[in-house]
Amino acid sequence: MTPTTDGYVFATAFAREEERLALGEALWDPGTRERLAATGVTAGWSCLEIGAGRGSVAAWLADRVGPSGEVVAADLDTERLKWLTGRGVAVHRHDVVTDDLPEAHFDLIHARLVLQHVGDRQQAVDRLHRALKPGGHLVLEDTDTAALFSHPAQDDFLSDVKRAAYDVMCASGYHPRCGLLDVQLATDAGLVDIVAEGRSAVVRGGGDAARWFALWLEHLAPAMLARGAVTEERLARAQTELTDPAHCWLSQVMVTVHGRRPAPDTSGKVRTAP
Repeated sequence: MTPTTDGYVFATAFAREEERLALGEALWDPGTRERLAATGVTAGWSCLEIGAGRGSVAAWLADRVGPSGEVVAADLDTERLKWLTGRGVAVHRHDVVTDDLPEAHFDLIHARLVLQHVGDRQQAVDRLHRALKPGGHLVLEDTDTAALFSHPAQDDFLSDVKRAAYDVMCASGYHPRCGLLDVQLATDAGLVDIVAEGRSAVVRGGGDAARWFALWLEHLAPAMLARGAVTEERLARAQTELTDPAHCWLSQVMVTVHGRRPAPDTSGKVRTAP
């Protein structure tokens, strides 16, 4: 991934990064698995997981495609993915913007929370499109943050801290509404049969999902403080608020965009978008 200014915002030393990633998997993996299963992924398929993180989705795909299939897990940091080789998954260091992929090779490509951090998003989606076999599936998942911390009694009860955190992320090229942007990126890349939907979670203070948000703030805290956008006292109070079961809030919306590479019809002509 190639952010535009300061570098990938989470590519910094953070002792609890493994925990943060695991909590993110727990929050988002069930919906991701459901949507990938809807593509029909089955034995013998060739799959690419871009931005594989700790590898939970790649491992699930390996179980679906079996020994007759292929799964490639790609990320800038592959240290957390080495365990996948024992599951028959190929692990590669890969930059989705600059590194080439085999042409017309994959039946399914999935990228979650990747495009929202890269610089040239259209170039990345075009590259993924070309790596699909005709008729192959591309599934993009990115967030729209407009709803985050919306609270039934008091909207955006962490609005000041949220603003400071996203200012840091945006300085690194992050797009806070990339989930919706993915629809146009997929269209402009030439994908067809595009469908998009959003899912969100109601989070209760003190639970596992709340801890994910707390670790998000903890990871970003040094950069937030360095920018002078928030005080240590306010950050400490925010962390306390996130542990309070009296608080419940809406997460950001995870937008899933699913499209296919055009395939020749029975006449041999290439099918295009309507």
